[in-house]
Amino acid sequence: MEEIQYVGEHLTPGLIGRVAIVLSFCAALFSTISYWFATQRREHGAEANQWKMLGRIGYLVHGFAVFWIIGTMFYLMLNQYYEYQYVQAHVSDELPNRYLFSAFWAGQEGSFLLWMFWHVVLGLLLMASAKDWESPVLAVVAAVQTVLASMLLGIYFEVGDTLLKIGTNPLLLLRDVMEAPIFARADYLERVEGAGLNPSLQNWWMTIHPPTLFLGFASTVVPFSYAVAGLWLRRHREWLAPALKWSLMSGAILGTGILMGGAWAYEALNFGGYWAWDPVENMSLVPWLILIAGIHTNLIAKATGQAIKATYLYYLLTFVLIIYSSYLTRSGVLGETSVHSFVTSGLEPQLISFLVIFLIFSTALFFSRIKGIPAPEKEEAAGSREFWMFIGSLVLLLSAGLITGSTSLPVFNKVMQLFDPLYEGRVITDVEPHYNRYQLWIGVFIGLLSGISQYLRWRERRFTSHLSKFVIHAGVAIALSGVLTYLTTLWIDAHAWQYQLLLFSGWFTVITNLDYLITFVRGNLKLAGSVVSHLGFGIMILGILASGLNKRVISKNPFLMEGLSEDEELTRNTVLLIKDSPMLMEDYELVMTGDTLVDFTRTYDVAYTRRDADGNVVETFDLHPNVLYARDFTNVVSINPSTRHYWNKDVFTVIASLPEEEVDFSLKQQREKDLSYRDFDLPLHETLAFRDTIPIKNPDTFLVKDFEVQVLGIQEGPLPADFNPDYEPQPGDYAIGATIALRNEAEDRTEIARPLLVLREEGLFSLPWQINELGARVKLLPELVRRVRTPDSELNYERFSVAEGETFTHEGQVFRFEGFDRQATHPDYEPKEADISVGAVVTTTSATTGEPIEFRPLFVITNGNQPTNVPDENRAEGWRLRFTSLDPNTGQATLWVARDAPSEDLSVPFAVASRSPRADWIALQAIEFPGINLFWIGSSFMMFGLTLSMLVRIRSRREEREVMVYRDERGD
Repeated sequence: MEEIQYVGEHLTPGLIGRVAIVLSFCAALFSTISYWFATQRREHGAEANQWKMLGRIGYLVHGFAVFWIIGTMFYLMLNQYYEYQYVQAHVSDELPNRYLFSAFWAGQEGSFLLWMFWHVVLGLLLMASAKDWESPVLAVVAAVQTVLASMLLGIYFEVGDTLLKIGTNPLLLLRDVMEAPIFARADYLERVEGAGLNPSLQNWWMTIHPPTLFLGFASTVVPFSYAVAGLWLRRHREWLAPALKWSLMSGAILGTGILMGGAWAYEALNFGGYWAWDPVENMSLVPWLILIAGIHTNLIAKATGQAIKATYLYYLLTFVLIIYSSYLTRSGVLGETSVHSFVTSGLEPQLISFLVIFLIFSTALFFSRIKGIPAPEKEEAAGSREFWMFIGSLVLLLSAGLITGSTSLPVFNKVMQLFDPLYEGRVITDVEPHYNRYQLWIGVFIGLLSGISQYLRWRERRFTSHLSKFVIHAGVAIALSGVLTYLTTLWIDAHAWQYQLLLFSGWFTVITNLDYLITFVRGNLKLAGSVVSHLGFGIMILGILASGLNKRVISKNPFLMEGLSEDEELTRNTVLLIKDSPMLMEDYELVMTGDTLVDFTRTYDVAYTRRDADGNVVETFDLHPNVLYARDFTNVVSINPSTRHYWNKDVFTVIASLPEEEVDFSLKQQREKDLSYRDFDLPLHETLAFRDTIPIKNPDTFLVKDFEVQVLGIQEGPLPADFNPDYEPQPGDYAIGATIALRNEAEDRTEIARPLLVLREEGLFSLPWQINELGARVKLLPELVRRVRTPDSELNYERFSVAEGETFTHEGQVFRFEGFDRQATHPDYEPKEADISVGAVVTTTSATTGEPIEFRPLFVITNGNQPTNVPDENRAEGWRLRFTSLDPNTGQATLWVARDAPSEDLSVPFAVASRSPRADWIALQAIEFPGINLFWIGSSFMMFGLTLSMLVRIRSRREEREVMVYRDERGD
């Protein structure tokens, strides 16, 4: 069978990209082997250096290949080459270029590439700075890159009856991954459209949050690699110093990425807060907790020689947990418990292998070297700083274990179901109370420990000699913390003693670290980093309690919500806003002033007015919550809040509910079909009365409504967008709009409707007008088009051939052909490439006003050498002109002229449905978060403290090297 020669495919970039994928894997494997030999042959200087050079070359080639793959992906996505599966799945013609980065890492393959990109960058930094640690450390990093690169290979092979897959290639063609009749056509690309990026991901947070978080994930490989190198080379003390600065950097970046996720959830998602204990949130937090525990034991080990084993374990465990979190989020196992997780991709066995390999490798290496890891003969004293810091690290480990255990329940359930298919599995129903119940005590212990340890000394053996000083400082801190705790309870509703204890621990952390900063640090930056971080932790605890316990739903007006929903929670905690109708909500007055739909985002404008007890206006502001629709507008995929920020609180506003037809636009069409319309045919300005009888609750009870209807006028031609809120003008539109008054006699209320009929190339469209105040809907009937505008085929055209400056007469009207316009434009014409267009300028004088009238019809020869023309007309006078041909030899133009005289006794056909339910409302939830800025300030202090400590360590290492060089030069 002859192979199909497909038209329009761009195969070369994909072919080169696939070569780069294989090259990246092979080069990473080559670099791993070379660096391994360089480490193993380290005693043989020249040979080791040769292996190291080969390792560098391999890693540089690998990095080049990774950059090439990423560049190829962006090239394909930017040019919208839909023949590639990844591009078709994540890009569309409508996708703005600013979301191209989001589309790149929206899929699994793109996120793997992002992970590899950061590993390449980190590897290059290590190559430049690791000195004699380069070979063992880069051997580990390259090994990790080899495994990640295998995730992109996309190799399939059969083992018996089983088809196994190694990786999933992001550069596969669409026709290679699916079978469809469309691929039987050589020109199938003409019928392929991009699926596009999920609208919920079309957010600027998705541009900055994932790369930051992935840099945090990737950076954990460095302390892991140093830990492996320390065990590998049995240099159990030397690795601590270089690992510490990298772990501080990793802690700062990963923590910032987690905070950015919290900010995204708070600012752009409908979580109703910054943390929801979502499984994916948890599995980014857990490695960070273990890493922070490792940083503390690293400090202990570097200062005292204690806790080296614990430091090894924490750094090894951090990276293993990064792999485990990758498995959880990418395997689909969390699909039913998290909104963040990927769907299953067939990589589950490979991800499990990734996890098992590095877990077994690191565990085996640790226990094979455990006897040689030094430890001081004397255990640390209970009055020493290192003792309580070590206890704190164990508390962090306990916290991570509790979170991991609960988050891993879906994995546990799947394992149990392998042995017992009927096993129903364990599920956590009340997520937040479950986690808060245990993490509250973690916060208490960490707060107290981080405060107490600041008053203790390293290697303390004579605690009694400093007891009085400790008692004074600790006693003052306890007293002040107690007073501040009491005063804070007057603001924070911390009635339970457990919350009061956590509040006390937060204040105790703040007071003790401020005391230490003022009394002991005195500008010593080397000590300031940890103090700033601990101070931030205390402030963060205060912010968590303030915003959590004092979180207050202020959108309460249950009487006005009655009957809106069967959801009791929704009814109790939301208010119904009807467009332009004020709604009271505590001391606020709310008005929904309108909404706009741009692409897939519908934004509602809500005006807030806050009044004091006397009714005086204190402030006004606007909030703009929005919803994101699926591409087919059949459901809402994301609801984004809008927040008013104050120094001491936030007012958080989110849409809780919409009318069904505003959620699923297909219901609008169905509702339109289900309406009972009554047809009318009225001359202009005539009034007609009619009556509607509406059943109420049961067929035996009726409501009688008397209406009057009158057509005030009609408009036609290119009409403005504000004539009808559903109208979006397009070039070439011919629109007919009517202004119709509908009056309800019983309510003594008259409302105006402006329905539209729009004639486009695709056909005739009707845009009804909803009158929500009367529960009515008005639409124009198609017959009106024929009455207002005679079809072109029914007009009596007269043909004239004229030269420039000549006149001609039709039905007594004199026209003058002024000449040609070589740069002609027309509102109904969009020029295409290679089109040739010429305009004719024709003038006449209005028979009624005496004013000059100008016509500019177009004659066009299209790219296919097909002549066509675009008419011009004056509806007020009824004239229509066409420019149908041009004789280049004589310079004469052929003009066709006809008159479509408007009817003086025009009758307007329209229809009224007097039982059309209103859809101009939203159910809004508003939440007040007092003290939430304390959370953001405190958590930012924590990240700043880690960054400051990292910079201090880098500076200290540089100064130490400079001193060593100076001593070497002196011969000391």
